Amino acid sequence: MTKADFLGSEWKPSFVVFSDDWGEHPSSCQHLFRRIAHEFPVVWVNTVGMRNPGLTVADAKKAYRKLRNMLSVSSKAHRGSSAVTVLQPFMLPCTGLQIVRGMNRWSVVRAVRGALRRLGLSSPIVVTTVPNAVDVVGPIGGSRIVYYCVDDFSNWPGLESDRVRRMEEQLISEADLFIATSQKLLDRLRATGKPSYLLEHGVDVELFSAEAEVEHHVLAAIPRPRVGYIGLIDERMDQNLLAEVATKMSRLAFVLAGPVVTDVSRLRRLSNVFFTRAIPYQELPSLIKGFAILLLPYTCNILSESISPLKLKEYLATGKPVVSTPLREVSAMKAHVLIGGGVAEIVEALERSLANSVARPNRQLLVHHDWGIKANEFVDICMTCHRSQTSVCHRESLTYDVKR
Repeated sequence: MTKADFLGSEWKPSFVVFSDDWGEHPSSCQHLFRRIAHEFPVVWVNTVGMRNPGLTVADAKKAYRKLRNMLSVSSKAHRGSSAVTVLQPFMLPCTGLQIVRGMNRWSVVRAVRGALRRLGLSSPIVVTTVPNAVDVVGPIGGSRIVYYCVDDFSNWPGLESDRVRRMEEQLISEADLFIATSQKLLDRLRATGKPSYLLEHGVDVELFSAEAEVEHHVLAAIPRPRVGYIGLIDERMDQNLLAEVATKMSRLAFVLAGPVVTDVSRLRRLSNVFFTRAIPYQELPSLIKGFAILLLPYTCNILSESISPLKLKEYLATGKPVVSTPLREVSAMKAHVLIGGGVAEIVEALERSLANSVARPNRQLLVHHDWGIKANEFVDICMTCHRSQTSVCHRESLTYDVKR
């Protein structure tokens, strides 16, 4: 059944989404629902994270920002971009405590039900990317529960693996269907026998294929040629490999653009490694303009087997050479990426890229991966059936592979 079929039916689809804080960073879920909201009502719920806060400056700032938003009358239900209604229910961290989980459940369900009444919505499709939403997705009373699985959270650095695994197992038992962003995640979910679909990440082709007129000003004091990485700088980055590569290729400037949430003292000691602040999404083309090569230096381990780097297709859309460690999902694009499994291979790939001895990525290969198309496919998957029509909702394992 397509969107057109539903638009002509009595039931009007709407969505309640539990994911990262709206507007914090351009996650795949935010990319999708910025576009979905043009056609369907979307209520986006900001919640607390799964990691217990520590006694750090970064965590203190995040807690203050969260509390300020929770207590702000204007933030409890406001219209975000693309007609998204954003909720910030009052919640407490330390969700390992049952009393805290119970209080948070009451607060979130109350806020969501109130918003749905005000908006005149009923039986929404409930979507979550985070396992800790398991306490609230059922009581909301949606037509169905969709687990949009974007990461292997049980192996995520800094999280309590056992607790997260239990929450995800409960969510999997309650969900009606699964949408996964990588083959490894899909294989695990498909074993449940419930409808399971592969929907790869998309890309804003128009934004990243357009060349900026000038370089971003943060690059002004950084010498050329530059190798760039854009994104979160955390435990998934292979700092040892990157440090050795940077040491061997001292004539290159390695630019890491994004928030730093792990110890990077070894990299900071290198004179040819530079850190910039996080760059606003719309400004990324001007940053990329100043890079000769784009880099994906992820560690290859159990976590990275499930990673589908959001930035891979953004890199490819620029038409610039891309060098990466051998992530499973990157290997599927090996015809367009130079892949190296160690220091020597990464150095060789960078040298070849500098010498222009590699074919540049063909931007046209990404036309069918635009976020607009992905959003339509996401909605089509969600509309295959809904909980109020369980006789229609088949329970066999399905794969919606959108590789073109």
